Amino acid sequence: MFDHIVTFFMPREMRRNIADPRYHEFRVLLSTCLIGLPLMLLFPIPLYFLGKPVAAYFINDALVIITLLCTRYLGHYRIPMTTTALVTYFLIYGWIRDSGLIFSSNLSLLHMYLLCAIWADKRYGWWAIFSNLAVFGFIYYQSIHSQQATGDALYALIMNSLITVFFGGFLAYLQMDQERDRLKIESLQNKKITLLDEAVKQRTEQLNSMREAMATDFHDETGNMLSAITRQAGLLKHKHSQGEEARLIIDSIIKNSNKLLSASKDFLWQLHHESDDPQELFRYLTAYGQQYYNQFDIAFSSASANCPPLQLGPTAALNIIYIFKEAMTNVVNHAVAQEVVFGMYGEEGQIIYQLRDNGRWKVADTSQPHYGLGNMERRCKKNGFTLSVSSTQEGTCITITIPLQITK
Repeated sequence: MFDHIVTFFMPREMRRNIADPRYHEFRVLLSTCLIGLPLMLLFPIPLYFLGKPVAAYFINDALVIITLLCTRYLGHYRIPMTTTALVTYFLIYGWIRDSGLIFSSNLSLLHMYLLCAIWADKRYGWWAIFSNLAVFGFIYYQSIHSQQATGDALYALIMNSLITVFFGGFLAYLQMDQERDRLKIESLQNKKITLLDEAVKQRTEQLNSMREAMATDFHDETGNMLSAITRQAGLLKHKHSQGEEARLIIDSIIKNSNKLLSASKDFLWQLHHESDDPQELFRYLTAYGQQYYNQFDIAFSSASANCPPLQLGPTAALNIIYIFKEAMTNVVNHAVAQEVVFGMYGEEGQIIYQLRDNGRWKVADTSQPHYGLGNMERRCKKNGFTLSVSSTQEGTCITITIPLQITK
């Protein structure tokens, strides 16, 4: 709860931003003010029953609240805090003046003020040692020229001054020592983070090398074998063109070999370390679309705009490839289209891939399952994508939206 309150009064640009160079300074100040605010209310209760003035304590708390509000809304605390310090000196001096000057028990409030000043302001709080000494000197001067001087005023001056020097010096050194340790720990953390970054970078480079080696080996072995099978099946088809049954089997072998070769190419590309780049994925699908639609005399073009520099998840790219290959095939099988446009667009928190055509799709048979669209829906649901299919007289548009939260 206390951390939530401290964060509430932090300047907007520093909230939850520990890396800000002034975060620690503001946090110490706000913590001190928030702790001192309720503790200051301990004094008015007994003093009220003793018939002593208590309004000054509430004035001090009001000034502390103003400091908190200035910190939250203006991002500055030096002016309100300095004003609070000067007003506090004035109030304390009034109590000391009316209760025995250098012999007053209210002198202890100056030592308490010193504690708060050093603890709240790590940079300039130790100057309160000298301001306290100056106030003690002024009170001593007032005491020796006043009828209230009934004892050894010099002794009281020296003791209070020594207490201020000892108390203030001890606290100031403690604060500086803690700050030095904090900076040392922060330096060690930064050094450790740098080492970890280097280790992660080296490991990433090793993994990328492994992925590229796997892709190369797979292509050299499996890819070449599949190509050889396809060529041999084509040659066999040519030699047995008269046998209908053999031709159907050979056609099936060629078809399956081509499908496997195409799937292998997609898999190999996905292993490449740039496959998680949305722009790289867009270029890959664009190249596929140009090659695919050239077979059917369909005009194909692409366009992209406003793509944010994001990184796709490890399986997102391969699933998007399968989705749009299915969509591109459906355009050929179910629409009479002369033009197809593939696009990629970036919006706040998401990436959009879109395939448009100007064809008129066949009326779907509702009694039969539609595996193509069903596969796309299942892949989108599994990966957190959003699928949208809209059809008008001008054509059909298939849109896949990839939200930011599934990118890395």
